[in-house]
Amino acid sequence: MKKIILIIICCLFCVPALAVDKVYTVLVVGYSDVEDSQQDTDGVAYKLGLGYQFDPQWYVEFGYQQLINDKLLIDSLPSALQVEQASHRLQGGALFLSFLGKAANNVGELFYRLGLLKTDFKGQTIHSGTHTCDFGEASVVSIDSFGSATICQYDNDGAAAVIGLGFDYFVSARAMVRTEVEYIKGQDNLAMSVFSVGLRYNF
Repeated sequence: MKKIILIIICCLFCVPALAVDKVYTVLVVGYSDVEDSQQDTDGVAYKLGLGYQFDPQWYVEFGYQQLINDKLLIDSLPSALQVEQASHRLQGGALFLSFLGKAANNVGELFYRLGLLKTDFKGQTIHSGTHTCDFGEASVVSIDSFGSATICQYDNDGAAAVIGLGFDYFVSARAMVRTEVEYIKGQDNLAMSVFSVGLRYNF
Protein backbone atom coordinates (compact mmCIF):
# COMPACT_ATOMS: atom_id res chain seq x y z
CA MET A 1 0.00 0.00 0.00
CA LYS A 2 2.87 2.41 0.78
CA LYS A 3 4.26 1.81 -2.72
CA ILE A 4 0.90 2.65 -4.28
CA ILE A 5 0.60 5.90 -2.32
CA LEU A 6 4.15 6.88 -3.30
CA ILE A 7 3.42 6.23 -6.98
CA ILE A 8 0.23 8.30 -6.87
CA ILE A 9 2.12 11.22 -5.32
CA CYS A 10 4.85 10.98 -7.96
CA CYS A 11 2.22 10.90 -10.71
CA LEU A 12 0.62 14.09 -9.43
CA PHE A 13 3.97 15.88 -9.66
CA CYS A 14 4.87 14.40 -13.04
CA VAL A 15 1.64 15.17 -14.93
CA PRO A 16 2.09 18.99 -15.12
CA ALA A 17 5.57 18.53 -16.63
CA LEU A 18 4.20 16.46 -19.53
CA ALA A 19 1.93 17.34 -22.42
CA VAL A 20 -1.37 16.72 -20.61
CA ASP A 21 -3.25 15.59 -23.71
CA LYS A 22 -0.78 12.71 -24.09
CA VAL A 23 -1.03 11.46 -20.49
CA TYR A 24 -3.42 8.79 -19.21
CA THR A 25 -4.00 6.65 -16.14
CA VAL A 26 -4.90 2.96 -16.00
CA LEU A 27 -6.64 0.94 -13.30
CA VAL A 28 -7.35 -2.72 -14.03
CA VAL A 29 -8.25 -5.80 -12.01
CA GLY A 30 -8.02 -9.40 -13.03
CA TYR A 31 -7.01 -13.00 -12.45
CA SER A 32 -3.48 -14.35 -12.26
CA ASP A 33 -2.13 -17.90 -12.49
CA VAL A 34 1.33 -18.19 -10.92
CA GLU A 35 3.91 -20.95 -11.00
CA ASP A 36 7.34 -20.68 -9.39
CA SER A 37 9.94 -22.91 -7.73
CA GLN A 38 7.68 -23.27 -4.65
CA GLN A 39 4.10 -23.69 -5.79
CA ASP A 40 1.41 -23.26 -8.40
CA THR A 41 -1.52 -21.06 -7.40
CA ASP A 42 -3.95 -18.41 -8.63
CA GLY A 43 -5.60 -15.31 -7.24
CA VAL A 44 -6.58 -11.69 -7.69
CA ALA A 45 -4.35 -9.17 -9.47
CA TYR A 46 -4.61 -5.45 -10.13
CA LYS A 47 -2.56 -2.70 -11.76
CA LEU A 48 -2.34 1.05 -11.22
CA GLY A 49 -0.30 2.93 -13.81
CA LEU A 50 0.47 6.17 -15.58
CA GLY A 51 1.05 6.30 -19.32
CA TYR A 52 2.52 8.81 -21.75
CA GLN A 53 2.39 8.87 -25.56
CA PHE A 54 5.85 9.91 -26.75
CA ASP A 55 5.29 8.89 -30.38
CA PRO A 56 2.18 8.51 -32.59
CA GLN A 57 2.47 4.72 -32.27
CA TRP A 58 4.23 4.30 -28.91
CA TYR A 59 3.40 4.70 -25.22
CA VAL A 60 5.46 4.27 -22.07
CA GLU A 61 3.72 3.07 -18.88
CA PHE A 62 4.94 2.73 -15.30
CA GLY A 63 3.31 1.99 -11.98
CA TYR A 64 2.55 -0.71 -9.44
CA GLN A 65 1.09 -4.15 -10.13
CA GLN A 66 -0.20 -6.66 -7.59
CA LEU A 67 0.61 -10.00 -9.17
CA ILE A 68 -0.98 -12.40 -6.70
CA ASN A 69 -2.74 -12.38 -3.34
CA ASP A 70 -4.36 -15.79 -3.06
CA LYS A 71 -4.52 -15.95 0.76
CA LEU A 72 -3.44 -13.97 3.77
CA LEU A 73 -0.11 -14.91 5.32
CA ILE A 74 -0.20 -16.37 8.81
CA ASP A 75 1.24 -14.08 11.48
CA SER A 76 0.50 -16.36 14.44
CA LEU A 77 0.53 -20.10 15.06
CA PRO A 78 -1.49 -22.10 12.53
CA SER A 79 -4.53 -24.09 13.52
CA ALA A 80 -4.75 -27.84 13.13
CA LEU A 81 -7.14 -27.37 10.21
CA GLN A 82 -4.65 -25.18 8.34
CA VAL A 83 -1.93 -27.77 8.77
CA GLU A 84 -4.18 -30.63 7.67
CA GLN A 85 -4.88 -28.71 4.46
CA ALA A 86 -1.10 -28.24 3.91
CA SER A 87 -1.79 -24.56 3.26
CA HIS A 88 0.10 -22.61 0.62
CA ARG A 89 0.07 -18.83 0.69
CA LEU A 90 1.62 -16.36 -1.72
CA GLN A 91 1.64 -12.57 -2.05
CA GLY A 92 3.47 -10.77 -4.83
CA GLY A 93 3.75 -7.28 -6.28
CA ALA A 94 5.98 -5.40 -8.69
CA LEU A 95 6.97 -1.99 -9.94
CA PHE A 96 6.78 -2.05 -13.73
CA LEU A 97 8.03 -0.11 -16.74
CA SER A 98 6.63 -1.01 -20.15
CA PHE A 99 6.58 0.17 -23.75
CA LEU A 100 3.36 -0.22 -25.71
CA GLY A 101 3.07 -0.24 -29.47
CA LYS A 102 -0.40 0.53 -30.79
CA ALA A 103 -2.58 0.27 -33.88
CA ALA A 104 -5.64 2.56 -33.67
CA ASN A 105 -9.00 2.79 -35.44
CA ASN A 106 -12.28 4.60 -34.75
CA VAL A 107 -13.35 1.91 -32.24
CA GLY A 108 -10.23 1.75 -30.10
CA GLU A 109 -6.57 0.78 -29.97
CA LEU A 110 -4.96 -2.63 -30.26
CA PHE A 111 -1.64 -2.71 -28.42
CA TYR A 112 1.20 -5.01 -27.45
CA ARG A 113 3.36 -4.65 -24.34
CA LEU A 114 7.07 -5.22 -23.68
CA GLY A 115 8.40 -4.43 -20.23
CA LEU A 116 10.36 -5.14 -17.08
CA LEU A 117 9.23 -5.67 -13.49
CA LYS A 118 10.95 -5.42 -10.13
CA THR A 119 9.16 -8.14 -8.18
CA ASP A 120 8.66 -8.79 -4.48
CA PHE A 121 7.18 -12.15 -3.41
CA LYS A 122 6.30 -13.32 0.09
CA GLY A 123 5.36 -16.95 0.46
CA GLN A 124 4.48 -19.48 3.10
CA THR A 125 3.89 -23.22 3.12
CA ILE A 126 2.75 -25.33 6.07
CA HIS A 127 3.59 -29.01 6.52
CA SER A 128 2.60 -31.40 9.28
CA GLY A 129 5.47 -32.75 11.36
CA THR A 130 9.12 -31.85 10.94
CA HIS A 131 9.85 -30.89 7.36
CA THR A 132 12.89 -29.62 5.45
CA CYS A 133 12.23 -26.43 3.49
CA ASP A 134 13.48 -26.47 -0.09
CA PHE A 135 13.41 -22.68 -0.04
CA GLY A 136 13.25 -20.11 2.75
CA GLU A 137 13.47 -20.41 6.52
CA ALA A 138 11.86 -23.21 8.53
CA SER A 139 10.05 -22.78 11.84
CA VAL A 140 8.79 -25.81 13.75
CA VAL A 141 5.80 -25.09 16.02
CA SER A 142 3.72 -27.20 18.38
CA ILE A 143 -0.05 -27.40 18.08
CA ASP A 144 -2.28 -28.64 20.90
CA SER A 145 -3.82 -32.05 20.26
CA PHE A 146 -2.18 -32.21 16.84
CA GLY A 147 1.57 -32.49 17.26
CA SER A 148 4.03 -30.29 15.38
CA ALA A 149 4.09 -28.43 12.10
CA THR A 150 6.76 -26.79 9.97
CA ILE A 151 6.21 -23.35 8.46
CA CYS A 152 8.48 -22.46 5.51
CA GLN A 153 8.63 -18.71 4.89
CA TYR A 154 10.39 -16.70 2.22
CA ASP A 155 10.58 -13.08 1.07
CA ASN A 156 12.34 -12.57 -2.25
CA ASP A 157 13.03 -9.61 -4.51
CA GLY A 158 13.70 -10.28 -8.15
CA ALA A 159 13.26 -9.21 -11.74
CA ALA A 160 10.97 -10.35 -14.53
CA ALA A 161 10.06 -9.57 -18.12
CA VAL A 162 6.54 -9.17 -19.47
CA ILE A 163 4.89 -9.40 -22.86
CA GLY A 164 1.22 -8.62 -23.37
CA LEU A 165 -1.56 -8.07 -25.86
CA GLY A 166 -4.62 -5.94 -25.26
CA PHE A 167 -7.30 -3.62 -26.58
CA ASP A 168 -8.51 -0.20 -25.38
CA TYR A 169 -12.16 0.34 -26.39
CA PHE A 170 -13.57 3.88 -26.58
CA VAL A 171 -16.62 4.47 -24.38
CA SER A 172 -16.36 8.30 -24.36
CA ALA A 173 -14.02 11.05 -25.53
CA ARG A 174 -11.65 10.39 -22.62
CA ALA A 175 -12.58 7.00 -21.15
CA MET A 176 -11.62 3.62 -22.57
CA VAL A 177 -12.24 0.08 -21.38
CA ARG A 178 -9.01 -1.93 -21.32
CA THR A 179 -8.75 -5.70 -21.69
CA GLU A 180 -5.36 -7.38 -21.65
CA VAL A 181 -3.54 -10.70 -21.42
CA GLU A 182 0.02 -10.71 -20.05
CA TYR A 183 2.70 -13.37 -19.70
CA ILE A 184 5.45 -12.80 -17.13
CA LYS A 185 8.70 -14.75 -16.83
CA GLY A 186 11.22 -14.14 -14.06
CA GLN A 187 13.70 -15.42 -11.51
CA ASP A 188 13.19 -18.57 -9.41
CA ASN A 189 11.34 -20.20 -12.31
CA LEU A 190 8.55 -17.64 -12.08
CA ALA A 191 5.98 -18.02 -14.86
CA MET A 192 2.58 -16.41 -14.72
CA SER A 193 -0.36 -15.39 -16.87
CA VAL A 194 -2.57 -12.41 -16.04
CA PHE A 195 -6.01 -11.70 -17.52
CA SER A 196 -7.35 -8.24 -16.67
CA VAL A 197 -10.03 -5.69 -17.47
CA GLY A 198 -10.33 -2.10 -16.32
CA LEU A 199 -10.45 1.56 -17.21
CA ARG A 200 -8.06 3.85 -19.03
CA TYR A 201 -8.67 7.60 -18.65
CA ASN A 202 -7.06 10.11 -21.01
CA PHE A 203 -6.33 13.57 -19.60
